[in-house]
Amino acid sequence: MISDYDVQGQEDVEPSTLQIPQFESEFNNAKTFLQKASTATGENLYDHLTEVLNKILAERPENVIDFFEEYSRKVKEQRFKPLTDHLEDIYVQPGRFALSNKVLPLLKALPPGEPSTVDPEDLELADMSQNNLLELLYYLEQCGIGLPRPEMIFVMISMRNLAHTKPISSIRFWGKIFGTLSNYLIVEAELKEDEHMKRNEHYQEEQDKPKVQDELGLKIEGDNTTAALLEIEKRNELEGEGEERKTKYPRTLPPEPVIQYQEPPEAPPEPSGVGVNKKVYYVCNDIGEPWVELPDANPKQIRVAREIYKSFTGTLDAPVLTYPEFPGLEKEYLRAQIARITAGTKIAPLGYYTFGGAEAGEDEEEEEAEEAAGGEAKTSYKVNPKYDPPPLRDLLDTSMSFWVHSEAYILPQGRTTWWNPNPMPELGEEPGEGFGEEEEEAKPKGERMEPETGPPLLTPLSEDAVLETVPPWSLRVTSEILENYALAVVRSNIWPGAYCFSNQGKIFRNVYLGYGHKYMEHNFSPVPLPPVQQEYPIGPEIMEMLDPTGADEEQWRIDHLPKPKPPPMGEEAEGEEAEEEEEEEEEDD
Repeated sequence: MISDYDVQGQEDVEPSTLQIPQFESEFNNAKTFLQKASTATGENLYDHLTEVLNKILAERPENVIDFFEEYSRKVKEQRFKPLTDHLEDIYVQPGRFALSNKVLPLLKALPPGEPSTVDPEDLELADMSQNNLLELLYYLEQCGIGLPRPEMIFVMISMRNLAHTKPISSIRFWGKIFGTLSNYLIVEAELKEDEHMKRNEHYQEEQDKPKVQDELGLKIEGDNTTAALLEIEKRNELEGEGEERKTKYPRTLPPEPVIQYQEPPEAPPEPSGVGVNKKVYYVCNDIGEPWVELPDANPKQIRVAREIYKSFTGTLDAPVLTYPEFPGLEKEYLRAQIARITAGTKIAPLGYYTFGGAEAGEDEEEEEAEEAAGGEAKTSYKVNPKYDPPPLRDLLDTSMSFWVHSEAYILPQGRTTWWNPNPMPELGEEPGEGFGEEEEEAKPKGERMEPETGPPLLTPLSEDAVLETVPPWSLRVTSEILENYALAVVRSNIWPGAYCFSNQGKIFRNVYLGYGHKYMEHNFSPVPLPPVQQEYPIGPEIMEMLDPTGADEEQWRIDHLPKPKPPPMGEEAEGEEAEEEEEEEEEDD
């Protein structure tokens, strides 16, 4: 505001003729001058000063006059941004900011690999044909299931990075298991043959390492075996020298009782690349997190997993507190459940896979004869090059004869191939000298066990057992109007969450989206505890007795009085009788 207004040239004018200044008009003229816009930027000084003063009054710094120009510069920088800056200054939530930091590395280009001397055509690259998760998401949306689109996109990107960092020959999205604290995204991968061989060799070396247990019960493995043996030998020598100095007292305690029970032999796990360990599985809790490889499945873990019913927490190192006791953590339990779900729900249209005998130029009859002679079922198959997709009406047949199991059945032992715990001698062995009935009786025979069997590969779903009144599979079609674009959807009722769809038999995919639990027709009942074993044989030493009464004690005392001496024999007896007679006569007198 203009406070001092001087009229020039009017000092000598009379007050009556002096003009009063117009403050309002002058204020408007000054404000108009300050609001005059710049031809370069379109801004004006009035708005700039207003923003600077508002910023100063909001922050109220000390000695503002010393850096007033700095405030003016900051305000002008915030207003005038370069034309290439299209980002908006908005508040980003901490969770979204952390997720962005995890996802941004996935969007970067893959680093160049190491130079190789192998011909590029001969390089074994990972099979990425089943990794188009956008196409999978489209089909899943038609089926009424699926995951959020951003999650599927980033899973596909992370699978690409995983295939370039691990020795993987093929990879596919297996599904998702929901937990109480967090979920598991699961990827199924098949390793290269060289990697399978390395893992099997390493496992064999671990099994062949000698183990030494000293007298204190400490197990020493690996490179310390020789040192442990020398230490034990040295202790034995010192004890031998000191035996002479030992006295008889105190007496040695009786030996501790030895446990006579021997646990039955445990079936070894199947090697890498065979049976339930044919493929490996990687899991993560959320997009952007690193993939963690699950350990190989163990027969005992699979057997115990069939007897328990435990929800997943989402923490791989969480303990599994159940009865029977599960031999491992949640990652082993998750691996066992994945093996069971895969073996029971991985299916394919009839004829898509074949054992490949006729295509390889072999006669089918000869192949069947070899199979019968060997006594072993086939464990591998390949895609049929002459596959003729069945029509949609056949895929929707309720008899389920046009769908087959494409994964090996897991036996009750916990393996896909039966392991004999008591191997019998082969039939071709000839008995040596001294082999007879007496020797056979002296040598105990191992019990002959019947091998466990299951349905072979590519068995139709029509042979699956019905669980009481619940059919094992359900069928439906996505559209009854557009039959040419409809999908046949197969849902497992035994493992809720397992789905398989097929597009007229040409494209089919298996996916699992559930809690990892099997359907139960009744409420879950844990396995009852075993009966309490007898610690000591039953006898009067350990049996409870009633305390005796006073009469019982007196009767016991009488019964245990010393017996009278027997009468003497011969002359001494006659002399004693004569004396007794004389004594009697005297008494009579």
